[in-house]
Amino acid sequence: MDHQEEKIHALLLDNRFVDWVINPQSPYAGYWLQWAATDPEHAWLLEEAKHFLLEMRLAEEEGQQELSEVQLEQMLDRIREEIAPVPQKRSIAKYWYMAAAVLAGAIALGIFMFSPKENTITGTDKKEAYSTDVIRYNGNKEDELLFLPDGSKVVLAKGARISYNMLMNGSKREVTLSGEAFFDVAKNAEQPFYIYTKNVVVKVLGTSFKVTASGNQEAVAVKTGKVSVYLKGQDLEQSAARIVLPQQVCRYSENSKELITETFTDKLPIASGLEKARNYNFEDAPLDSVIKTLEKMYAIPIQYNADTFAGCFITISLGDESLEEILKVITRTVDASYSYSGYGITLKGKGCR
Repeated sequence: MDHQEEKIHALLLDNRFVDWVINPQSPYAGYWLQWAATDPEHAWLLEEAKHFLLEMRLAEEEGQQELSEVQLEQMLDRIREEIAPVPQKRSIAKYWYMAAAVLAGAIALGIFMFSPKENTITGTDKKEAYSTDVIRYNGNKEDELLFLPDGSKVVLAKGARISYNMLMNGSKREVTLSGEAFFDVAKNAEQPFYIYTKNVVVKVLGTSFKVTASGNQEAVAVKTGKVSVYLKGQDLEQSAARIVLPQQVCRYSENSKELITETFTDKLPIASGLEKARNYNFEDAPLDSVIKTLEKMYAIPIQYNADTFAGCFITISLGDESLEEILKVITRTVDASYSYSGYGITLKGKGCR
C-alpha cells in the first residue's frame, strides 16, 4: 500500500469522515471542507474516499452481504470515471479489496449511528461501557491536539490513528494507536489507562509520555510520572513488566522479541502540541454554542432539539473534566437528561423558561 492508499484507508476508518459523508447535518462538515481546501491532494483523497464509501453503502442498502472481486472491480471502474486521476500511476486494486472488508464495519457503524436505537443507555443508568468506538486520524501536515472523553489530552502526529471507547466509562480506559502520539493522561486510580500497539501494551494511572507505533518502531518515552510496559499476550500481573521512569525510553526489539529500556536526554518535540490546549470558558452562553464546541472537541455528534433549548444559557468550563462530568453539569443546569447510543449523545428535556 503506497502513501496515498494509506491516507484513503485512514479516512475510511475515521468516524468523523463517515459521519460527514452519511449525515447531512454532520458537525464535521466544516472540518473536512477546510482540510480539503488546504491541499489539492487532500481534496482528491477526500473525493475518492467519499465515492467509495457511498458506493459501498449503496451496495449494502441493496442487500448485498459480501461483494465479489468482480463487483469491487466494477465499482472501482465507475469511481475512476468520475474522479480525475492524480499525476502518478498507482496500483490500488489490492487496496480496494482489503478496504472493502474493513469498511463493511465502518458503514455498519455509520448506518447504525443515524438510525433510532432502542438499547440506548441513559446517564442515570448503572455505569457500564458502551461498545461504540471513536476513531481519529490526523491527515493534516502538523500535529493535532485531541481531547479524550476521560479528560486526557493527546497530541496525534501526522498520519497517526487512534481509537477508543466513545465515553471511556468502563473499568479500563483503552486506546489503540498506530503512528506516534504524546499522551497527557488524566489521573484515575480506579480506571487504569491502557495503550495497545502491534506488540506492546502500556499501562498508566496518570502521566505524560510519547508512544511510537510506526513501521518496525515501537517505543514509549516518559516525560513525567511512570508507566509499565509489557508485551502483548503476557499477563501483566504474572509477568515482569518494565517500569519506565522520566527520561527513559522502552523499545521493542523486533530481532530479540523483547523490551529494552534506555535513558534519553533529548526533548520530545511532539509534547509542545499540548501548549495549544486551553479551556473553553463560557459565561451565560447559549447552550447551542456549548454543544457545538463539545462536538468538535470530542468528535461525537450530539442530538438535541434546538428550538426546545433555545432559551437555555449556561456558565461552564470545558477542557479538564471528563465528558460524562460535563454532560452531568449541563443536564442538571438545564433540567435535561442524556443518553448515548451508536449515533452519539442525545439530550432531551422541556427546555428553559
